[in-house]
Amino acid sequence: SSAMDGLRKRNTGGGTTNANGYTTEYDRLHDEDEKKPSLLGFRHWLFALAVIAIVYGGVVFFHQRLPEVKPGGDYSEFSELRARSLLKQIVALGPRPSGSIALEKHAMTLLQNRLESSREAAEKVGKNRVEIDTQHPTGCFDLKFLSAFTLCYQNVTNKIARIGPAKGPAAHSLLLNCHIDTMPDTPGATDDAVSCAIMMDILDVLAREDKELQYDVVFLFNGAEENFLQGAHGFIENHPWRHTIRAFINLEGTGSGGREILFQAGPGNSWLLQAYLDAAPHPYCSILAQEVFQSGIIPSDTDFRIFRDFGRVSGLDIAYTRNGWVYHTEFDTDERIDEGSIQRAGENVLAVVRKVLSEDDLSKPGKAAEQNKWVFYDVVGLFTVRYTVELGVILNVGTAVLTLFFTISRIRKGTYNASDLLIVFFRHILSVVAMAVVGGALAVLVNFMDLTMCWYSLPELIGGLYVLPMVTVGLYVHELFHAKQYMRNAEMAHFDSVMVLLAVALLWMTHAGLASAFFLLNYLLFAMLRDPILFVMGKVGVIRTVTPFSILAIQMLSLIPAMVFAAYAISQCVDFFVPVIGRLGMAVNPEAIMAPLGLVIAFTFVLFTNNLVYVSRPLKHGFRVSFLLIVALLIALATTNLGVPYKMADDAPKLRRLITLHTHRTIYSFDGQRESTENALFIQSFDYRGTADLPAHSFMSGSPPSDCDKTKDEYCRMPYYTAIHELFPPSASVWIAVPAAPTIPHPIQTKLLSKERVGNSNLLNMTYELSGGYDKMSLHVTALNGFELKSWSFTPLDIQHVNKRDTYFVFLTYGSEAPPTRKFWFLLEQTGSSFPDVDKEASFELAVASHHAHGEFQNSETLRQLRSLISSRRQSTHFAVGWWKWGITLIAGVSEIVVKQY
Repeated sequence: SSAMDGLRKRNTGGGTTNANGYTTEYDRLHDEDEKKPSLLGFRHWLFALAVIAIVYGGVVFFHQRLPEVKPGGDYSEFSELRARSLLKQIVALGPRPSGSIALEKHAMTLLQNRLESSREAAEKVGKNRVEIDTQHPTGCFDLKFLSAFTLCYQNVTNKIARIGPAKGPAAHSLLLNCHIDTMPDTPGATDDAVSCAIMMDILDVLAREDKELQYDVVFLFNGAEENFLQGAHGFIENHPWRHTIRAFINLEGTGSGGREILFQAGPGNSWLLQAYLDAAPHPYCSILAQEVFQSGIIPSDTDFRIFRDFGRVSGLDIAYTRNGWVYHTEFDTDERIDEGSIQRAGENVLAVVRKVLSEDDLSKPGKAAEQNKWVFYDVVGLFTVRYTVELGVILNVGTAVLTLFFTISRIRKGTYNASDLLIVFFRHILSVVAMAVVGGALAVLVNFMDLTMCWYSLPELIGGLYVLPMVTVGLYVHELFHAKQYMRNAEMAHFDSVMVLLAVALLWMTHAGLASAFFLLNYLLFAMLRDPILFVMGKVGVIRTVTPFSILAIQMLSLIPAMVFAAYAISQCVDFFVPVIGRLGMAVNPEAIMAPLGLVIAFTFVLFTNNLVYVSRPLKHGFRVSFLLIVALLIALATTNLGVPYKMADDAPKLRRLITLHTHRTIYSFDGQRESTENALFIQSFDYRGTADLPAHSFMSGSPPSDCDKTKDEYCRMPYYTAIHELFPPSASVWIAVPAAPTIPHPIQTKLLSKERVGNSNLLNMTYELSGGYDKMSLHVTALNGFELKSWSFTPLDIQHVNKRDTYFVFLTYGSEAPPTRKFWFLLEQTGSSFPDVDKEASFELAVASHHAHGEFQNSETLRQLRSLISSRRQSTHFAVGWWKWGITLIAGVSEIVVKQY
């Protein structure tokens, strides 16, 4: 630091300061003709913005870059051409929900034929064998996801293949998993047919290898993932091949195309992650993504959970995430998957499989309890950086301590004093508070102007709506202090203060055990290079004296790697989180997510540029330009289609998601009398805008369900497809009475077989028989009159695991074959001081709902009319004011719900 200060005072004979508090020679333009102060001006700030824009553009380019597609004739390597051919065949079958003919018959036959072809290829070579199996498992389990619920399935379908040495099954195997089923009304190209196509081509490649495999590889094409992970559960709990599995790779999709990301690994067995980092030719991974996903803030889950929790196996979770607007919609088609996207995923997975098969780790004892050993991340897909967590702690602590040491040495030398640093910290606090206030005010204004989610169809608006205003006010705070308060060497004090803040934050994240602290480490390391670069350039004579422009130029140069990391993170966040908002429900106002995200981006910019304010001329012109741009943007959002949240475009549909159920509801009283029978459209919106601004049409005009406060059922006796009432409460839905009743081919019939008090205890046992319904049904289990649910026949009821609640939700499904009836029992416990007369008053309410999500009875005439209406009107949302509300994509079906008290 003393050498650096010496350079700044070179050729001066001292450290005299001017009125602004800078060393005179430090801020003088070394131009003998002008002799004017060389403070930064508006054009210099434009230069800084241009550097950032160029870096961001480069990051986006590399982020979207995909490899060339390999020809299909060479079976020594993966080929997108072959995989895409199978993908097209699968997608051509249409939506494939579990239980549908499209899945249970057509998709499974297609897979069987392809697997038999692979088996013939392996037999021809003679080195390895291919075995094929079809599984129809049955089971129950609890899932602590969304509102926590219980799932029971019967005869769902899994298609499974195993390849290994021809001499017989190996003692250890690697599992690859995809799911061939889809949500209703979606062809499921990226979720998850493309993964199955990738796996099939990998099997074809391995089957033709002219060498014996060291281990087995199991390929699970599971047929009930969209039934909330049932296919994976059925395999890992019941299939005989499960006993040899030592690791797995799960392939998923929550978007369409782009680059697939490794977003979680483990638990333990760090060798598997190391295999990916060593072998994948196109890496895309980050410990930051893993820590974010495992925090639970993302409303999604994968089969990774099942293999980890029920199979006690370690694995890798890999998924496509780009263009998440089409996830679980009718637009998830194969043509939206970019050329090269399948190639890079297939090359990555095949390389990792070959790496695992060539090593001995698969046969070693598992280390599931082992803590994460690696800090890892890729650099815009070009290469990966990895080091051990222990080394990460040393790097983090060492860099932070070194930063604090340099700062303290400057204080002791008198470059600035400790009180100056405290004043600077106070300025940073005021700056971030001002930015937060502006961001909060903008969020309130956006909601007040009914512009909520105006950025959903154009994410770039987040920059102008939140980031630019907060950057402007953050720098303006520093501008005010610069103009009104004197501080010697203010630029250096502010830059060093940022280093101290980063160092303290880095130490805190390290102490908290967050491996994603590498992000701050990179910021700090590259920012620390600024002054040494200035010193070296002065020593070799590139610069004679440190001027404000040389500070700006070298600061931009040294921070380019940090800019790359920041731009990469921003690009990934926008790509992933903006579409997720469209299915996040009513739990959180999305502006309360985007405003803080904008604050993080803006504060990062201000942190690394605020020091330049103190070597700049007044920035009034820049602030005026920013203010005018912000006002112009707000006016444009309020008066044009720019701020419309939903937009239909064939190449990039960004639409409101609705679930619409044409429902027949029957409610019976305790004495068995029918209280009400209704036919209605039950409509739920997946995003925060809800159903309040649906288009003005008789099919869309209704009110939230009434009398929810009069029933103890948390689902308000509505036919919820699954347990999502906390994200999508009944009060945010619409119940629209319609005259026509849907066709219900198999009416629900619930029969109480027995209702008995257990001895003289406070326990009451109730046994039921259920018939009718369809392959997807749900139960709302609600105890009444002082009773509480103690146990039931589905699973060992763990109140702590599923959360104690008024209403318990059970999701019942079947796949290839319907059970004639279902029998189950509930054990209730009376919590009051006396046991009531259960023959005179209700002790229990059971609501049973069926959902026709496929087949000839999925669509009533009312639903067909609604689908046609939406499909035509969303194509011309510009036609009239308010027609943007027709920007809708629909999942729809027929439903019946029967509610009885006992």
